[in-house]
Amino acid sequence: MKKLLLMLAITSATLLFFGCSEDSPLAPGSDQPELEAGAMKSAKPDANLIGIMDLDFILEAVWPEEPVWVGSVDFGDKGVYGIRFYHLSEFRDFSQASPFEEYFEVYDLGDPDVVYLGGPDEGVTTEANKTPEPVKYRMNGTIEVAAAPFEGWLGRHVHMSGVITWQFITLPDGSVIGPVPYQAPGTLRIN
Repeated sequence: MKKLLLMLAITSATLLFFGCSEDSPLAPGSDQPELEAGAMKSAKPDANLIGIMDLDFILEAVWPEEPVWVGSVDFGDKGVYGIRFYHLSEFRDFSQASPFEEYFEVYDLGDPDVVYLGGPDEGVTTEANKTPEPVKYRMNGTIEVAAAPFEGWLGRHVHMSGVITWQFITLPDGSVIGPVPYQAPGTLRIN
């Protein structure tokens, strides 16, 4: 019995010693092709996507069926796309901080039906004390739609900020309405 235990101990130690080495004569050969260096690592997520937005307010838009802000977003070497925002909140009078909810879409400028990025966002405008001075806006959301070439950003967070400028509109009867939103340049960042 002692000899059997001794033989098992020696065999176990030998297997443990040689079995853990890549150059072990006991290691079985693999019939699978060699993996390229780094192939075992997970894919690196896409870097932040940053774009410059140029938006115009659509006064005649019917909420929420039609977008109230429409314009373009320039992603630099990734190209220029259309962007639109569907306002989902009720209209609010001026206040120091006005929260809102929207749904945004980044689309093909040549075909508005081709949507590359989209999702909900919530934000707030911080009104100036002296309307119609420009006001700041900031909003955050999640990417729920991501098609090529932007599929790597699906599920990521989106942050947008900028400044809303105002305008006064003279009606045909000579009366003036305003201030009403006019333009909203800003930045869009997905991380």
